[in-house]
Amino acid sequence: PLYRGAAPVQRALQDGVEETGVSLAFTVRKLDAGAVIASKSFQVDDQIKAPELLSLLFSEGSKLLIRELPSIFDGSAKSKAVPQDDSKATLAPKIAPDEAWLSFDQEAFILHNKVRAFAGWPGTRAKVLVLDDKSGQQNELELKIITTRICQSTEVLNGEQDYVTFKKGSLVFSCGGGTALEVLEVQLPGKKAI
Repeated sequence: PLYRGAAPVQRALQDGVEETGVSLAFTVRKLDAGAVIASKSFQVDDQIKAPELLSLLFSEGSKLLIRELPSIFDGSAKSKAVPQDDSKATLAPKIAPDEAWLSFDQEAFILHNKVRAFAGWPGTRAKVLVLDDKSGQQNELELKIITTRICQSTEVLNGEQDYVTFKKGSLVFSCGGGTALEVLEVQLPGKKAI
């Protein structure tokens, strides 16, 4: 496996991988280091979130285990197992709650991948300033960002930095590098997701 540690699926999505998979490996004392008996890889949809991908991986991993059980029982799995190349491993550390915050000075694809990776727990959050047109007062609002996609509209991309627009039922945030993130599902504090 390329990602090893406490959060391999989430870190893979955060990195924007286009291919993932499951590996069936022998258990050894070292973390995620046993010889690989079998593996299966497949393409990653750019909208899939960590909980859905985890479910898919568990399903595929179970099928792989069932397929390989005869070779494990008869001992032939040991002879066909391939040692892992530790030099190709990427550390996938545990996710900390403070990683949940989005910073719109980053490019949209980085934020989109983070929303996908941290779906479920810890989720992703953003603080936005809301201007009251009548009083001129600014209020800080904390949003839980649930579903996003990278905005392809050049009309929005030409807007000001730190600017939020509404577009056909979504919020569009200007992001770093002249990119924009379309927020399709959001949750206000104490409210249901919309």
